[in-house]
Amino acid sequence: MSMFEVELASRGGAPLFQPFHILKALWHIQQLGPLGRKELAGLLGIGEGSARTLVSYLEEKGWVRTARQGISLSKNGEALLEKIGLKAKEVHAGNITVGDVDFAIRLRGKINSISNGIDQRDEAIKVGASGATTLLFKSRLVFTDGFDVSQTDARAARVLKQDFGLIDGDVLIIGCSPEAAKAMDGAFAAAVLTLDRNK
Repeated sequence: MSMFEVELASRGGAPLFQPFHILKALWHIQQLGPLGRKELAGLLGIGEGSARTLVSYLEEKGWVRTARQGISLSKNGEALLEKIGLKAKEVHAGNITVGDVDFAIRLRGKINSISNGIDQRDEAIKVGASGATTLLFKSRLVFTDGFDVSQTDARAARVLKQDFGLIDGDVLIIGCSPEAAKAMDGAFAAAVLTLDRNK
């Protein structure tokens, strides 16, 4: 069962939002909160009705609280993101990826949830990204086949290690796309897939 369940519409059965929208919402609220529902809908690229349902879901989980000023993370929400070890930002990954825009997400200690990175790439493509590159930190930054990232782009490898404070066991997923929003969606979708794997 997914850590982030999908709410189905009452008519037609189409999802109101995807699992990655849940993690993406928590991250946006952490970074920019308190946020209004309309503002959050815009950041997530979903309708206001879907955002309302999503916020209700987050409240039921105890991850956010809503006040007059807007939606903010609860202590439980902060603890969840801390446990995941989530750090996310747009990056310049140089020759490591093929995208015009790169968005990277660090997941702390999730190295055993990764096999070859193909599932993460496919998950990113499903939500409209060009793909995703999964990197592992084992005393150095490596591709899933063990090849040293610094051999491909030494500067990018150094900057990524520093910017994300990588330590042994960390996973770095980089979504890429010509569009920043799609690169971000790809990274979050691949991250949720990884979090749901308990190997």
